[in-house]
Parts: sequence; C-alpha cells; structure tokens
Amino acid sequence: MFIKAECLQRTGSFKLRGAWWRLSSIPEAERAAGVVAFSSGNHAQGVAWAAQRLGMPATIVMPADAPAAKVAGTRASGAEIVFYDRATESRETIAAGLAAARGAVLVPSFDDPWIVEGQGTAGLEIVDQYRAATGRAVERIAVCCGGGGLSSGIALAAPHAAIVVVEPEGWDDMGESLRRGAIVPVGAHPPATSCDALQTMRVADLTFGILQRRGATGLAVGESEIAAAMRFAFETLKLVVEPGGAVTLAAALAGKLPLDSTVLMVSGGNVDPATFRALTA
Repeated sequence: MFIKAECLQRTGSFKLRGAWWRLSSIPEAERAAGVVAFSSGNHAQGVAWAAQRLGMPATIVMPADAPAAKVAGTRASGAEIVFYDRATESRETIAAGLAAARGAVLVPSFDDPWIVEGQGTAGLEIVDQYRAATGRAVERIAVCCGGGGLSSGIALAAPHAAIVVVEPEGWDDMGESLRRGAIVPVGAHPPATSCDALQTMRVADLTFGILQRRGATGLAVGESEIAAAMRFAFETLKLVVEPGGAVTLAAALAGKLPLDSTVLMVSGGNVDPATFRALTA
C-alpha cells in the first residue's frame, strides 16, 4: 500500500493545488479587487497563501468553530477572516455578498472547474510515482471526500484507476449519491464529527457528475476508526494527520479497503494540538 502524504504539502493539505491554479488563472487586470472564499480552514489557507504570493487581497468566510490552527494559518498569510455560524448562516450567501460588494472573484472550495483541475495534479503525480515505484499502473485510489473536488480531479487524472471516496459516517452524502444515482444531501441533524474539513451538506453537480461517470464508489468510517488511524499514522508512519485527512487510512485499517495495489490520499495535517491529543490518547 502507498500513501500520498498531502499532509506534508505547503499549508498542510492538498487545497493549495486548486487554490494556486484558480488564482493564477485570474487575469492580472482583475486581481486588484482580490478574492473571496469560504472554508473551514484548509481551502482557506491555500487561497490565502496563493493570494499573498500573487499580491492579491483575500477574504475568507470561516465557521466560528474552525480549528484554531487553521484560523492562525489563514491569518499568517495575510487574509481577512469573516466568521459565521455553521448552524444558522450560509457561508455561500455571505461569501457571494462580499464578492459582489467588492468586485472580487469568488473561489469555491470544490464547485469550480479550475479547483477540480488543480486538485487533479495530485492524481497526475500518483500515476507517475506509483509506476516509478512498482513498474505497474495504479489500480485503486482512495480519496478523502467532502465536496468531491479532490476525488473528481483525481478521477480525471487517473482514468484507469478505480476511485473510492471515503467520508465520515452520517456525512457520506457523496457515497450515498453514487449508490442512488442522484445527489442526496446530508440528512437533518447529522451526527457530530471530528472531520471539520468534510462537513459538506451537499455535493456539487460538477463533482458528482465526474465521479458518477467514472464509476466511483463510496465508503464511510466511524469516529473510533478515524482516531485509530490518526494514532497509527503518528506512531508508525510518523505523520501528524487531521481527522478528515485520515479517513482513507481508517478505511484501510478497518478492513474496508483492499490493502494491495491501493494508494491512499492522506490529505491534511492541520489539527489543533488539544484535539490531536484527545483523539490519539
């Protein structure tokens, strides 16, 4: 089994890939007004990092309960943060209003062709790196899934590999949508989850359509399985992985994924120390 350790990526997750591709594709004449994004933290840090290096102002709409490490990382790259209440407010509505008022470019976290393309560069690397390591084509890639930007990008970049999306139990709307053949939102009163990065209430037509056409399948993992994966990553692999970034490893360790000819996307390492200690105790 191979792991694509995007927890070691700049800003701590794969999100930098899509953010950089989207922002660098904005014509220079339109950059002065900046960008607005919404995110629980990983996309936020990727957009803030890319905007700082391109000389663009960035505003990020983040939930009030976002992990402190993600808030700090976003601020460290110079972005303005606007907080909202997950339970009562719509981040999409707030971000769209800000973008319209400022003439800024709205940068969604997954429902955007540039974002999907940018995340897909991880898939291009997997194809090349797996062949270099084994002499064979990659057969199966398991991907952490919130809105599906990463998994759909990888599905396009690795067209001959089986794609398995992994989500937390109760938040496995992409998997359920793929099983039913139509988008199914997360139900009312979903269970609490440590996977802040994967709390997407509804996937996008764009990402679902790509994954459906590719015949992707879905799995769900529980909180105890996620915590066990975080402990295994720390003790055995010497990796610090956030809950949402550990779900593929959780599925493998729980026997829900074949261990042979599989690449796991371990996609984020931005976790508060107190949360990490509690989950790995």
